[in-house]
Amino acid sequence: MPRMKTVNIHDVARIAGVGVGTVSRVLNGGAHVKRSTFVRVSAVIQRLKFRPNAQARRIQRRRSEMVCFILSNRPFLHPVHAAILQGAEACARARNYHVVFVVVHHSESVPPNQIPLPPVLEERGWTDGVILTGAVYPNLVRRIEMLGIPFVAFGNNVFGLKGRRRFDQVCYDGAKGEFEATEYLIGQGHRSIAFVGDISYPWFREQCQGYVGAMRANKLRPILLTSQQNRNSVGYGEAAATSFLKKKSLPTAILAGNDEIAYGLWRSFRRRGVRVPQDVSLIGLDDLEIGLMMEPPLTTIRVLKEEIGRACMVLLHERLHHRHLGWAQRIVQTKLVMRGTVWPR
Repeated sequence: MPRMKTVNIHDVARIAGVGVGTVSRVLNGGAHVKRSTFVRVSAVIQRLKFRPNAQARRIQRRRSEMVCFILSNRPFLHPVHAAILQGAEACARARNYHVVFVVVHHSESVPPNQIPLPPVLEERGWTDGVILTGAVYPNLVRRIEMLGIPFVAFGNNVFGLKGRRRFDQVCYDGAKGEFEATEYLIGQGHRSIAFVGDISYPWFREQCQGYVGAMRANKLRPILLTSQQNRNSVGYGEAAATSFLKKKSLPTAILAGNDEIAYGLWRSFRRRGVRVPQDVSLIGLDDLEIGLMMEPPLTTIRVLKEEIGRACMVLLHERLHHRHLGWAQRIVQTKLVMRGTVWPR
C-alpha cells in the first residue's frame, strides 16, 4: 500500500490562500489575523486534520516548553513537595508547558561542579527553566546557576546562604503564621507555651522566631525544645513528649514545627495518659492528612502548598519572558485552621 502523504503547514497555507506566517499565527491564537482569515484557515486545518510538529515549533520559538521540577534530598514523594509539584504542574499546563520531575541527592560539602544532575539538566536545550525544592544547600544553588538557565527556589528550604538571596524565590510566611498561632493561644488564656522543632533547619528557625517574638511581645518566657533532629519527625515528636514529661510540669500548650511532630507528641502523650487538649493544647503546621487521623483532629497552620507551586511557575514564566528584571520574592501567607486540639485555659 502506498503511504499517505503527511500534511504540513505549507499544504494548509496553499489551500487557504495565505502565507505560512499567517497559518503559524492562527495556530498560536490568531493575534493580528483578520476574523474572516482566521475562520478560513481554521476550517482548512480542521478539514486536513493538520497537527503541527511540536518539536519544530519549539525550535522556531527557541524554547523547549519544558520545566524541570527538582526535589532535593527528600523522599519520593514528600507530601508537602508533592502538593507543590501539583500546583506547579497545573499552572504550567495552563501556559502550555510540560513539567519533568527529577530527584537530586547531594551533600552540602561536595563542590558544585561535582553534584550529579540528570541528563535533562546537563544537556542544553532540554529544559527552559527549573523549580528547585526540597532541602537545598548553597552548592546546589550554585550548580543550577552554572547551567545558565532561569530558576525559582522554594525559599523556606534553602540552607545557609546568610542573606545571599540573589535569585527568584517563593516562600510561605512561617514566622507570621507562628506569631499569629502563639497570639491565638495567648488569647485563649495560655501562658506556658512551648515550641518544638530543630532550628538547624531554616524553616523551623523562621517559625521559632515568630513564636519567640509573640511570647516576648506579651512579656512571656519562651519554652524551647529545639534539639537536633536525628530521627523522623514523628519520632522527634515522641522524644519531645518524653522530655516534657520528665519536667515538673507540662506547658499548657505546644506549637509543633510541623504536623508530623505534632502527631508524635499526641501519640506519646496518649500512651502516657496525657489528654489533648484537656491537659495540653497542641498546634501543628502544614495541614497534612496525618493531622486528621488524630482524635480530636489537629489544629494547624495551613501552608498553601499548591499555591506555592503555582507562584513558582508564574514567577519562572515571568523570568523566561523578562530576563532583565531584578530578582523577585513572592510571599504566600499561611492560615490558622481551628480544629479540636486547643482548649481555653
